[in-house]
Amino acid sequence: MKKIVAVAALVWLAGCKAEPGAHPDGGGKEADTFRPTGLPVVDKPISLRIPMVKQPYFNDLDKMATVRQLEERTNIRIDWNPIPVEGFKDRINLMLAGGELPDAFFVGLSSQDVIKYGSQGTLIPLEGLIERYAPNISRILAEHPQVRRTATAPDGHIYSLPWFKEQQFFEYRNTYLINRTWLDALQLKMPETTEDFYRVLKAFKENDPNGNGLPDEIPSTFRYNATTNGYYELFGAFGVIDAVTNLYVKDGKVKFEATEPRYKEAIRYLHRLYGEGLIDRETFTQDTKQLLSKTKNDVPIVGVLASFNGTFELDLERLKHYEPMPPLRGPNGDRVWRRQDNRIIPNFFSITSANKHPEATIRLVDEMNEPKSVLQFQQGPFGTHLKERDDGKIEVLYPPPGTDLVYWIGSVTPSTALPLMISKEWMDKVIPHETDQLRERFYQVYKPYIAKEEETYPSLYLTPEQNKRVSILGADINKFVRQMEAKWIVQGGVEEEWDDYVAELNRMGLAELMKIRQESYDRFYGN
Repeated sequence: MKKIVAVAALVWLAGCKAEPGAHPDGGGKEADTFRPTGLPVVDKPISLRIPMVKQPYFNDLDKMATVRQLEERTNIRIDWNPIPVEGFKDRINLMLAGGELPDAFFVGLSSQDVIKYGSQGTLIPLEGLIERYAPNISRILAEHPQVRRTATAPDGHIYSLPWFKEQQFFEYRNTYLINRTWLDALQLKMPETTEDFYRVLKAFKENDPNGNGLPDEIPSTFRYNATTNGYYELFGAFGVIDAVTNLYVKDGKVKFEATEPRYKEAIRYLHRLYGEGLIDRETFTQDTKQLLSKTKNDVPIVGVLASFNGTFELDLERLKHYEPMPPLRGPNGDRVWRRQDNRIIPNFFSITSANKHPEATIRLVDEMNEPKSVLQFQQGPFGTHLKERDDGKIEVLYPPPGTDLVYWIGSVTPSTALPLMISKEWMDKVIPHETDQLRERFYQVYKPYIAKEEETYPSLYLTPEQNKRVSILGADINKFVRQMEAKWIVQGGVEEEWDDYVAELNRMGLAELMKIRQESYDRFYGN
């Protein structure tokens, strides 16, 4: 199979060599303008049409300093199509399903999209372009085989590049922050077990820890079906590896956790908390805005919340009253913290068949990933957001007083939506700013308990045929599991309804779904 893929790649490359800078299908007209190396990328300006998610913390894309500098260096103008985050995926789906294709996508494609539209030719293979024109990306793929493996489709092609940051604390997602001021006010110790946690939340609810004489305390608040701000890490106290995907691996075999006794035990515990008002009653209905209205209330009313590092849900000042709560030990001695390894996130950049300048496009993204450039696209430009010191270290500058860090960065770069690849070599040059220092400190609390990588089902591509079945089976099964999860936590009944629930999952095709998961896992690891 590898030989076939290699031959196919060579044939494709041979087609590219027919005319330097020409589009592989002969439709481009870059021969007189495209430069394989050096800057600008093209002698005559060209434009590329790229949709972009319009995050609330992004400035006007055309006014962002990093984007303007990139366009000046490369002679490539990006004709952005900014789309609000609400409805963004629907718009992307319309483009793929027969609407006017852009020249490229950054974020917005799912793994199913990449395989489906890659195999159909809507997205073009990138590996030949990368090898010839993208030395920065090529270096990352060569030095980090896991990045290349994650980006490679079952047919051997790369249709989409991932985001990659070689930073250890990205091994996990959520920190549970507990109000240290409230613990001290009530003379309570940091909870160590699930029973300790129950007693602490009960004390938060009943003993007026904020001291205002009102029963306004919310012992804990979460968001349902959310990887950030979710309650899913609490499942680890019962030995559950990943209550978000419900998949884990044991001795090379892929398992489904939502049918196992430990999952049922975790649900029973969460119902106990919810039933006594120790989990926010609005957990299953609130959005981020509603959550923030509680965590940023003028009078502190939240005891425990889940967060990446607390700066978004709280702020640096409010965060001083909170501490990371270590993983709880469950009734059977389990103490696991969910691994959500975000060092590699797939599907951050693809080129479409409508693109007449694929060579220039890959060079644009490679220039974005030039070592100093990639740091600026992540944090902001040198001079305003970064400072290079005489010792070679790079200092991250702080925003003006009263300016939120996320908006400070989002005013100059769409960093969270770009295919940035940052190696440890360059991360080590950066002096961490306060939020990364917080994140590193929190990581040390959770590091000993994070689920092992070999126990965690990896992010990987399926074949087009597998995608079709998983999109049907997986969607229905996951929806049913989430519905029953919410019902049982709110209303109870998990014990009485468990056997019927498992039988229904089997009727829905769980065995077939797990067979596909196992086959894709074995292919990913070459088993």
